[in-house]
Amino acid sequence: MKLLLFFIHYSLFTIQYSAAKPPNIVVILTDDHRADYLGCAGHPILKTPNIDQLAADGTYFNNAFVTTAACTPNRTCLLTGQYERKHGVTFGSASSLNEEAFAATYPMLLRKAGYYTGYIGKNHTPIGEAVDGQGLKLGKWAWNPEDAQRPLGGDKHGYNSGVMEQGFDYWYGNHNHTTFYPKWNHRIYHNALAETQIEILQEGTLQFFKPNPQFAGTKDFLKTKPADQPFCLLVNFNVPHGAGTSSMKLRPDDPELYRSTYRDQIDEMPMPSTYIAGADIKTPKIPKNVYNGEYIPTYDYVKNEADLRERLVRTCQTVTGVDRLIGALVAELKAQDLYENTIIVFTSDHGLQFGEHGLGGKVLLYEESLRIPLIIFDPRQPADQHAKKPGQLALTIDIAPTLLDLAGLPIHPEMQGRSLRPLLKGDKDAPWRKDFFAENMYMGQNYPRIEAVRGERYKYIRYFDKKKDKPHHIALTASIRGEQAIYEELYDLKEDPKETTNLATSPEHKHVFTRLRARCQTLVTEAKGNDDYPKTHRLNHRKGG
Repeated sequence: MKLLLFFIHYSLFTIQYSAAKPPNIVVILTDDHRADYLGCAGHPILKTPNIDQLAADGTYFNNAFVTTAACTPNRTCLLTGQYERKHGVTFGSASSLNEEAFAATYPMLLRKAGYYTGYIGKNHTPIGEAVDGQGLKLGKWAWNPEDAQRPLGGDKHGYNSGVMEQGFDYWYGNHNHTTFYPKWNHRIYHNALAETQIEILQEGTLQFFKPNPQFAGTKDFLKTKPADQPFCLLVNFNVPHGAGTSSMKLRPDDPELYRSTYRDQIDEMPMPSTYIAGADIKTPKIPKNVYNGEYIPTYDYVKNEADLRERLVRTCQTVTGVDRLIGALVAELKAQDLYENTIIVFTSDHGLQFGEHGLGGKVLLYEESLRIPLIIFDPRQPADQHAKKPGQLALTIDIAPTLLDLAGLPIHPEMQGRSLRPLLKGDKDAPWRKDFFAENMYMGQNYPRIEAVRGERYKYIRYFDKKKDKPHHIALTASIRGEQAIYEELYDLKEDPKETTNLATSPEHKHVFTRLRARCQTLVTEAKGNDDYPKTHRLNHRKGG
């Protein structure tokens, strides 16, 4: 009934909406980008003047978080406005968002309302399951027209289904990692002048120069979009993620930015105050029977200071590269007289551990992984109704409902996030969340399942036994059905923002601990919702996925 009413209201809104001038929308997503790696966040070395200006002109949420700190599930959270527990797409689980759920994502709802939609860069959300033997076309922006007519070989599930490509009017993207030199792995980028990721994606966004004789239709998005439609453009980076920064070769023909910038300050790069080198770990942050602490070699750079400093330089270089693209994007929007009616969102899919407590990687629910940059610029917002730095808890699941709301469209009833519009307007009396649920359902790479409640002052975290890992679709409801945690943590973020002292067994904090343990059970149940099974395809029920 809720969905029926939504589509009735959606149709009525669309009719009224066509008479107005809806805003254009650009969403810029970085990868593994910590909240503290921006100039406006106070980084002492990194220069991001264009992002800083966007924050100054828009709204900078300095208490923004993900609900799951892993690429695939949180990118799906961003599209759907749902918790991972509800949408059911978990990295390593062979789960894939089905076509019905994809149709309810914010870009598809905008497209249905008349938006011209574009996708550039990395996709890490598998969508759809093709019928064997049918083969789906890759869409009009495929690298080679012959490829678009040829049935896809091999597994047609998820990334190979073609559903994502056909869902957007403009596709200049890739599935999985883009890497620093995208042409090595993705034919769609072979027509670009540039060789490096950020500059190739910039060409697709606003400045293609070289015609492709094999595919004459290749143009950049902003110069080829229809003049009579509003547009929604998603620009998705694979930096500063290690797949991009670790594959940098410092080649002589790379832009100077990626060869020398910040290298003269490598010894000044800020190290985490809680950093512990791998060889110096005496007592693991998390007991070894809960998490063995053995992460994949991708994150080995945190084990010693020299390698970490090298990665921090590359992180700063690529974030500055993204910043330059944003500057070029804003200039192009102004040149086309689009800037005053274009909403720009800048955010990341999650943060990352830089050796805090001797830990590398992500998915752990500590602040370094959960916190993200989030800036929303809406030029239509009157100056006297414009919040600069609202302190409320903002989540990536809020972005989808916010964009629909700002576009004048109803929010899909299955979205669990909330529109940030009251916070953008500076409404201090608007009722707002005081805490939120966070989770890790990824059971690969030695990680345990984890659940947490992050409040304004306290954070509660609980871990589940890896010996009891189970097929993904069963794990989604395990704690709801009574599986007990084997380890718990409690942190006072006001007195201990670096999460150094676990208060779970502190007698003085027993009442807080008991309250948040119960709150976690309530929130995980709410996050799962009433669906028996999420709207996903799955190939199998492998243990651990």
